[in-house]
Amino acid sequence: MKKIIIPFLVVIVSIGFAQNNKKLSTNEVLELSKTYQDKGLYFQKIPNFNRDSTVYYLDKAAHVLETNQPIQYRRLAEIFLDITNRRNRSYPFTKVDKLAEIGINYYNQIPDNQKDTFIEYILLTNWASIKVEKGELKDAVTLFSNALHLIQNDPRPEVRAKFLKDKANFINRYGLPEEIKTSSELTNKSFALYKQLDQKKHLQEVTSIYSEKIISAMNTNNDSLSFYVNEFEKLLPKLKNPFTYGWYYCTLSDYYYNKKEYLRAKNLANKGIKMLEKYKMQNVDSYPMMLTQLADFAVEKKEYDKAIEYYGRAKVICETNNFRSFGIKILQSLSEINEKKGDFKKALHYQRAFTIETLKFEKERNERSLLESELKMNVINQEKELIQKNNQQKLYIVALILCIILLVFIYRNVILKQKNNLKLAAFNHELEDKNNLLDKHNTENELLLKEIHHRVKNNLEVVSSLLSLQSAKIDDPNIKDAIAEGQNRINSIGLVHQKLYQGTNLGEVEMKEYFLSVSESILDSIGAGKRIDLKLEMNQLELDIDTAIPLGLIINELLTNAIKYAFPNGNKGTITIKLEKNDNRNLHLEVADNGVGKTAIIQGTGFGGQLISLLTLQLNGTMTEKTQNGTTIIFDFKL
Repeated sequence: MKKIIIPFLVVIVSIGFAQNNKKLSTNEVLELSKTYQDKGLYFQKIPNFNRDSTVYYLDKAAHVLETNQPIQYRRLAEIFLDITNRRNRSYPFTKVDKLAEIGINYYNQIPDNQKDTFIEYILLTNWASIKVEKGELKDAVTLFSNALHLIQNDPRPEVRAKFLKDKANFINRYGLPEEIKTSSELTNKSFALYKQLDQKKHLQEVTSIYSEKIISAMNTNNDSLSFYVNEFEKLLPKLKNPFTYGWYYCTLSDYYYNKKEYLRAKNLANKGIKMLEKYKMQNVDSYPMMLTQLADFAVEKKEYDKAIEYYGRAKVICETNNFRSFGIKILQSLSEINEKKGDFKKALHYQRAFTIETLKFEKERNERSLLESELKMNVINQEKELIQKNNQQKLYIVALILCIILLVFIYRNVILKQKNNLKLAAFNHELEDKNNLLDKHNTENELLLKEIHHRVKNNLEVVSSLLSLQSAKIDDPNIKDAIAEGQNRINSIGLVHQKLYQGTNLGEVEMKEYFLSVSESILDSIGAGKRIDLKLEMNQLELDIDTAIPLGLIINELLTNAIKYAFPNGNKGTITIKLEKNDNRNLHLEVADNGVGKTAIIQGTGFGGQLISLLTLQLNGTMTEKTQNGTTIIFDFKL
């Protein structure tokens, strides 16, 4: 009781404010309008259903918004959703067409940032349904097509569900087999979406789907029918619209009548009629249908007068509300009953009326079906276009995903390459630093080695100078010669170190230049430079110090002995030195003279011969002697 009194008090207080001409704020206008709207919807529900009250309060809700600035056009459009909803049949059929147009005009004045295409969609489909009822199908085609175009790509589940349901209802308008299949598929898709949503908010749509499934199952599958009837009955207590109850009782009554369960069918029909009469809903199509069901029951009992009464009441309702198709069937039934009753005059009268109305209706229906076919083809074409667009979108999405993957892969490679380049640059920088450090160390080591070789050379010269001073104090010529030979040996070793620190390669000695320096030093020390012609028949060849020093000492011994013994008494002659390196890395050394052929040195009779033999063994070599036109000593060393 409190719930009923409080809205009335709010309305009375609000009216008092309005009568005192007090200017309302925007929030007060919205609140007052919402109060009126809620009250109007309150009277749409059982047990308080009252269409006049609903119309009164919805009109008041719109009037408050229309007469207060700034006009809230979105709220007005939302109120007109309820005003133009034909399921409730609140407004007279003659007025609702104009009201639907007003609702669309209000929506068009909503600022773009406040518009919701779903609101426009419902307004357009409500208006299209009204146009279909009026027979103005060209306008219905335009309205319904525009409505479908608005939301065909809307991703919201509740929008998508309603879109599929409305399309299914239209395609199934004539009940052709191929249309029923397509409609059923769309209905199932819509139902699947509604199951995922809050069914309390979409109770009307879910109930409508169950009703369609009940009708579909009535002539096909009793098991499915029982299931859907049970599901519908679960929702029935939540339904507050007498129109829904009327449809439910009418449908089940017809079902049980066909099963010849007449008593059960009659009780349901009576219950439905009482429900609709209680709430003054005689203008809905289920009301005359249930009257004809009672008439059929009377015919079964041969109560023809009672049947004629029911058919007559149903005929008046059909004529008043333009239910022409059903009204024509009633004319035929009246003709048949009067014939059974024996009143042939009335039977003929109703038969003529039936024939005339049937011809007129068929002609109009043919004309209308062409227009409705246009609408239907428009919708079907839109469905095909939508499927094609969806397929294209899927292809675009796949292509986009592949492009994204490719871009990610390229980006990853670029990042990895940049990282690798940075690492490589850092590594190169580190390597460069190390190389610079190594170069610095190498330079330092080279300087150190050169300094060492230089110091060794100087020390050897000191030793040679000491020997020279010692020799000056000795009178014995043999001892002097021995000391001189020792000095030459020291000088030959010293020259190796001199060549090393003076050259660019601290690890190897250029042998041709070294042999020349050793030979000239020996010739100068003996004083034989003018009478001995020295020939070096060799190319430039670099050898390591461990090989160069033994070779230098061998050359020193052989030259000294050749000068002493091959060219006695100051004879002139030629000494030839050859050194070459074979492909198999063997060294070949020849020292030849064109002297008298003295050979004692190589026979090991003195220190020089012993030294040469030892040095040959040290270098893993062999020595051969030839005494033809002088003496030739041949060495082969394996490196």
